[in-house]
Amino acid sequence: MRADVKRLSEAEIIGPTDRQTAAIDKVRAMSRRSQALLAAAGQSESALHWYVIRTDAHAEIDVDNLLGEANVEHWLPFMKVTDRRRGGRKKEGREPVRMLAWPGYMFVRVDPSPEAWAGLRTVKGIVGILGAGEKPFPVKHEKVLQLQVFLEGSVIAIGEIAKQLKVGETVRVNQGPFATHNGIVSELCEDGRARVEVMLFGRAVPITLGLDEIDKG
Repeated sequence: MRADVKRLSEAEIIGPTDRQTAAIDKVRAMSRRSQALLAAAGQSESALHWYVIRTDAHAEIDVDNLLGEANVEHWLPFMKVTDRRRGGRKKEGREPVRMLAWPGYMFVRVDPSPEAWAGLRTVKGIVGILGAGEKPFPVKHEKVLQLQVFLEGSVIAIGEIAKQLKVGETVRVNQGPFATHNGIVSELCEDGRARVEVMLFGRAVPITLGLDEIDKG
């Protein structure tokens, strides 16, 4: 799995439609917390979808805090990088440092409604939502989990992906030398990986993959 900043930058930042503008005007008198709570509105877990929002430069942490205070489900992606000396040499004994994976971008999980978009746009620091025309781009829950595993090694995400997989289930490899190949899950390992049997040259070849390296179905 690869963190592709270019694809994010090429997506369109959607501005408010007339209907959404009316919704924004309606909630302007409300507190910032109440406005952000609109984004979390949903009748059930299945009604919520992940989307990518764009923030002002250097406002990611402030937006992260505001959405957290408002109980809006969201994720600000970080990644670990190793410090290097001048000239490109790694510094000995240095622990990896955390940095933003995609500065200016973060994920929110909301009910896709005009009220939700209106509530998000009234949160200070949020510029817009990535999409095309007037339609935001949804991101599959499984893909967000895989990114959380790939970037941060999230134990919670690993557990959630593992619960969705079963021994004997067909999966598709999404990266590496076996990318695009289908396989059968033969074992779910305790370290957050899976043993998968991939058919090559008419025979089953067992390989061990991270849960971020396979897709269901």
